[in-house]
Amino acid sequence: MNHSAFHFWMPVEIHCAAGAAADLSDAVAGDRILIVCDPFLYENGTAQRIGDTLNGCQVHYFHGIEPNPSTDRVDECAALARSVNASTVIGVGGGSCLDTAKAVACLAGAEGSICEYYADGGRSFGPRTVRLILIPTTAGTGSEVTNVGVFTNSRTHTKLPLVCRGFWADLAVVDPTLTYSLPAAQTASTGMDAFCHAIEAYWNRESQPLCDYLAIGAMRDILKYIQTACEEPENETARGAMLTAALTAGVAFSQTRTTGVHAVSFPLTTGFHASHGVACAITLPAFIRISTEQAAEKMQRLARMLDCADVSALADRVEGLMKTIGLPTRLSELGVQERDLPQIAKDGMAAAAQMQLTPATMTAETVCQLLRSILS
Repeated sequence: MNHSAFHFWMPVEIHCAAGAAADLSDAVAGDRILIVCDPFLYENGTAQRIGDTLNGCQVHYFHGIEPNPSTDRVDECAALARSVNASTVIGVGGGSCLDTAKAVACLAGAEGSICEYYADGGRSFGPRTVRLILIPTTAGTGSEVTNVGVFTNSRTHTKLPLVCRGFWADLAVVDPTLTYSLPAAQTASTGMDAFCHAIEAYWNRESQPLCDYLAIGAMRDILKYIQTACEEPENETARGAMLTAALTAGVAFSQTRTTGVHAVSFPLTTGFHASHGVACAITLPAFIRISTEQAAEKMQRLARMLDCADVSALADRVEGLMKTIGLPTRLSELGVQERDLPQIAKDGMAAAAQMQLTPATMTAETVCQLLRSILS
């Protein structure tokens, strides 16, 4: 990588403060608002509290977003956006809600199914005409500051990312108070997802100095604060630090994309029903260990900056932290068996563009070997 030549573009306006989501009346465009969320955020009143501040607006809700959102669900939400002629789409929640809101904001002013714009669908979005506001309620995905959405094809049951210029939000509203109700298990999994984003941006073949500095800061804060955030959910310092770290990691990987950790996570979520964060984190220590194959010097610098003697010690520290915060560290804990490994490796290799950004030789055989090393 040539540090003297790089491109960095981050078009998202970011408003980060406690209570930032309390009044969005000056942030929306038009008066026909669609709020996209999951059932939990609708039932506990979080989404309605945001909608209730939009005086004079017609506020509609789509609250059927599931983890790892399907293309069918995206199309269903887009149909509602078109029927109410939405002028602003607001995504509230974790990555699944935010990714869906991105696609719906683009589809609201376009024709057809998301599948026609996805993978080999053959169509591409024109300029987005609907305003897009994203409000994360987890400190993990960084989706509020990326132009990537990840969806599960309802017909093939495969999960792959879609990169689109229209997926950049107009505004990201980052309010740590919205994360206080996040259970410890989700705090742990989404927090480690953010750590994966940061380290994958750092060791990435497309890495660059701005991303490196952002990624290092994010990793430091996650290692420092994630356990406290899990154990003390209303700890203002820990929650604020975790949300800022997730945002920072999101900015970092928005420029580089993710690598093998995320590529392998796709079949673990679709085939073994692991949450996205768990599916990423479970292979992370193993990927850290093999990163020395082609990024030894850079990873050794990272280990020292994170107060570890070497890369192996960093992998051990991450694995120990995962155990402390209750995350699985062996694939067998997800129900994976030896006979499953070749198919998981094959499905992970389907995201070849991501896989080859890993600083190690990535083939179906080497990925299978990596998976075998953490089976049980």
